[in-house]
Amino acid sequence: MNLLQRIKDGANRVSEKAQNSVEIGKLNSQISDIEREMEIEFMKMGKIFYEGYRSRDLSLAEGKMTEMSRSCLRLQDKIDALRSRIAELKNERLCKCGYIVALDANFCPHCGRKLEQNVSAPAPVIYDKEPGLQTDEPDRTGTAAGPQKEPEEPYGYMSPESEDEELPLPVPVEEYAGNVQGTERERRLADELERERERQLELDRRIRDWQAKGYEETEGDSGPREMVKCQICRADLPKGSMWCPRCGSEQI
Repeated sequence: MNLLQRIKDGANRVSEKAQNSVEIGKLNSQISDIEREMEIEFMKMGKIFYEGYRSRDLSLAEGKMTEMSRSCLRLQDKIDALRSRIAELKNERLCKCGYIVALDANFCPHCGRKLEQNVSAPAPVIYDKEPGLQTDEPDRTGTAAGPQKEPEEPYGYMSPESEDEELPLPVPVEEYAGNVQGTERERRLADELERERERQLELDRRIRDWQAKGYEETEGDSGPREMVKCQICRADLPKGSMWCPRCGSEQI
């Protein structure tokens, strides 16, 4: 039964990862739509500026351009919110400069800004009353605190009403065979879940390899990125980082 529970937990984790991937794809699609909308606004602003420059009077275009700039700022805020949501799904953090950093980083390695710690409020602890503290004394309203318990009969005592009751019959052979078949069916289900989990893990591994290969092709044939030590805390950080993500010291 413990093995079946572990298999179910693994299947739930795989399903959660798949749902996160689908949600990340939807968020990226929304970001692309907003960026296209911003490009249209930029083209309108350029056209308005050109018309004002051509008429040698930019005062008429200033009001329209200011309104469009505010609209673009609102669209950029939406993009930042969507990117922050994507970073949360990937267990990462988004710096205000737009750089994606690790979840445990204290400083941004790109701009050196100190990252705020996400502190979640602790859940309230509820203490149950001990059963020994409950009494049958009447409360302020004059009623008893709980129902009165009937005195228990000694072990082995049979009431007159229970003498006429029939004793339980033995389990029939057909029902026992049905239980055996149910156990066999559960075992087959566990085997199918295990095979499905292995297929999902193999698929995830291939997807990771494919993504890593594509990332290496975009980076070029320079090989793996070289790691260097921080000049202050001696932490590992990628070569070319301007700031240390752990201590926040500037790298010279």
